[in-house]
Amino acid sequence: MNNLSQCIFDISHVNKNLRDTLGFILPNEVDLQTFEARKTVVRAVLDEKTFVGRFVNDNIDKLKDFKENYNSFFNDVYGDESTILTKTAEGKIRVDHAQHIIIFRGVIYLGETIRDIMFTHLTRARQEHTNEQNIDHYVDMDERFDRAIKTYLLLQEYQKSFMEFQKVMNESQGKPTPQSNYIVQNELNVLAGMMRFTRQHCHFIDNRSLDIYDRVVQLIEMCEGKRERRDNKNFQDLFALSLKEVGDLSNEFSASYNDSYRLNLQEMVEQIKKNKDNTEA
Repeated sequence: MNNLSQCIFDISHVNKNLRDTLGFILPNEVDLQTFEARKTVVRAVLDEKTFVGRFVNDNIDKLKDFKENYNSFFNDVYGDESTILTKTAEGKIRVDHAQHIIIFRGVIYLGETIRDIMFTHLTRARQEHTNEQNIDHYVDMDERFDRAIKTYLLLQEYQKSFMEFQKVMNESQGKPTPQSNYIVQNELNVLAGMMRFTRQHCHFIDNRSLDIYDRVVQLIEMCEGKRERRDNKNFQDLFALSLKEVGDLSNEFSASYNDSYRLNLQEMVEQIKKNKDNTEA
């Protein structure tokens, strides 16, 4: 693995752990060891001794807002004063599931900037003809899995908020209330914006994948009253169909992505050890 490939993989490794922060929104028990390991890698963006941290610092004129927003996100989620993830006396992590939006917002928008940095280096490698096939394949699998898992989790969250919105509207006999307005403005609109953002920034062009994400956007438009429900299906069936499509896509890419990740991680670790041995020699 050459130096530029190592840089590309290192950036993607940070972004992977940022994406894995979404795992905290799941109804699973989180152990302290997982939290600390993830926290260490996610912090790399703020550490000028790491490659990605140094890149951000060297380009601070363009990435000042990104670094400030990333620092705020890191403190909100991983910081000692976080109200989202708090340590328990039993050595576990307690998650405030009422604050999922903060996690989603950081992972989606900040993660996209890190992804842009990665693709900047990949483009350079291709221009210099130093790109390596295993890294090209890994980046493609990472891109496809990333879009799928993020869309799936966003859509799940959107469905929960939309069903709560419908319940509130039914109770008020179709009249907007402060509660229904809050759900629309602070949950539905925010989640819909992130799903549209994720779709717009895809780096692949195959019709099968893009059609699935387009149907997610169409479902959002149906929920917003901007498009009629297809085949007059109820929303439960429409969500179930879309979630299955995106879930199948995520499962399809998961194995290939994980295999490629492990292969490149092993190669990078071996390369680092080899460089260290050569330096000491």
